[in-house]
Amino acid sequence: MTRGNQFICPNCEHVYDEEKGEPREGWPAGTAFADIDADWTCPDCGVREQVDFLPIEQFERNDQDGKITTVETRGKGKGNGNGGHGRGEDL
Repeated sequence: MTRGNQFICPNCEHVYDEEKGEPREGWPAGTAFADIDADWTCPDCGVREQVDFLPIEQFERNDQDGKITTVETRGKGKGNGNGGHGRGEDL
């Protein structure tokens, strides 16, 4: 397994590391994230399910107001009057 396969809960920022697994949750070290049940909830906050976790390289921050900032959403929807479509480009 390659190093760096990590996924983050966008709610509380708990990190699932495939190399370490989540033994207390029944997922031993080396368990691929894709092999975890889709309805598995975050062990720290219990709010998010496996399908809501993001690859850690895509996550930037949680504004704690429900707005998750990722690499793809950075700069979009910041009060620019265009319905959250970024720099005003036509869609």
